[in-house]
Amino acid sequence: MPFEVIWTNRSKKDLKLVDKTMAARIVEKVEALGAQDSIFLEKVKGTPYNKFRVGRYRVLIKKFPATKKLFILRARHRKKVYKNI
Repeated sequence: MPFEVIWTNRSKKDLKLVDKTMAARIVEKVEALGAQDSIFLEKVKGTPYNKFRVGRYRVLIKKFPATKKLFILRARHRKKVYKNI
């Protein structure tokens, strides 16, 4: 059973700051990730979050395997994504 992908308001604002082709690529990759039955994401040290790489951008994700939900928290450049989390 695939995961339900839920974009937070903050992540939607982040995508508006990225150029349109990269934003479309990020959305495409995250939606493809959610379509998989099992997901292995890298943990962010010191936080309960996971990260997903899309080129130079990182997507912060909160994964709930019991309910099969992925909350997309941030989608920013790799230098900026880890600030204020």
